[in-house]
Amino acid sequence: MKSYFGSYHTSPGTEPVEATVLVFDKNLNIGFRNPDGSNAMVNWLLKDVETSFDFSSQQTKLKNTRPPGGELFIKGNDAGNYIKEMLAEQQKAWHKKSNGKEWIRNSLLLLGILAVLYLIYMLIVPWLSQKLASKVSIKTEKQLGDAVYDALGLAEQEDKSKSFVLNQFFEVMDVPSAYNINITVVNDEVVNAFALPGGRIVVYSALLKEITSYPELAALLSHEFTHVNNKHSTKSIFRRLGSKVFLGLLFGRFGTVTSVVVNHADNLKSLKYSRSLEKEADMDGLDILTKRNIDPNGFVDLFHHLQKAGPNNNMPEFLGSHPDVDKRIAYIQEASKGAAVKEDAELKAIFEKLK
Repeated sequence: MKSYFGSYHTSPGTEPVEATVLVFDKNLNIGFRNPDGSNAMVNWLLKDVETSFDFSSQQTKLKNTRPPGGELFIKGNDAGNYIKEMLAEQQKAWHKKSNGKEWIRNSLLLLGILAVLYLIYMLIVPWLSQKLASKVSIKTEKQLGDAVYDALGLAEQEDKSKSFVLNQFFEVMDVPSAYNINITVVNDEVVNAFALPGGRIVVYSALLKEITSYPELAALLSHEFTHVNNKHSTKSIFRRLGSKVFLGLLFGRFGTVTSVVVNHADNLKSLKYSRSLEKEADMDGLDILTKRNIDPNGFVDLFHHLQKAGPNNNMPEFLGSHPDVDKRIAYIQEASKGAAVKEDAELKAIFEKLK
């Protein structure tokens, strides 16, 4: 919009009156005073305006071609040029108009903002959920883990006698922890084991069948124990569910979090950790073995046997998060060089009860 001062003739031959002119993209408004002193305003469409320039008076003449007509004189040629620009703009395709280009720019800006918000949703919110999860108390973790375990309905499939033996085995390993570790053996043909928040470890009977020595069993339980003890399970669950639990964690509404996690309970049996967390579970588990003089090759044998157990070369679920078995074996062997090994008769005897 531009404004000008000019002389307005309501019709040819009439006395001019001083006028204020506002030129918009499609019309112009002429404001003036009537002879009786009252204010008046008329509106012309730019497409009905005939423009010319009088060189002798150096004025732009604007004429309304539609009734009731009228003429307007404005000093200089700026007004005429501006009106011609507006009329030329109207003839352009919509995407070439100034307002069309502005709409495109605004649309691209909006898309950029939406892309950033989506990036925040996909990356930042899960990361924040994981960070908040690290602050969850052990008591709260246990409530969550127990709720998920109940939702999975695994109690009916439990082999109580083997569960007793595995808990006895881990108790003899004497691994200090603020968590009360509770190991459950479930009768199932899935070669898998998983840890839940708060201290629960679930081991499937099909996986136990693949284990041939007590160091292998010690390696398995040490690995899963680390997922519990280092809050891997809690962090990974909250990261996976992302924004669904973020607000509940942020505002302390743990009932909402529990409800969301329980609704996804079945998916948590095959929960995949990041490779960094899996390596941490391997290395911390290895540390548990070496401090007790348990053969660290228990990890190597465990990985080899589970690798062979996968039908049609498919990885058992236990190895699914970090399927690069050769790499895992390499860093286990490198870290365990020179480790002292001493046979533990008590652990060996308890292991024999499983066979």
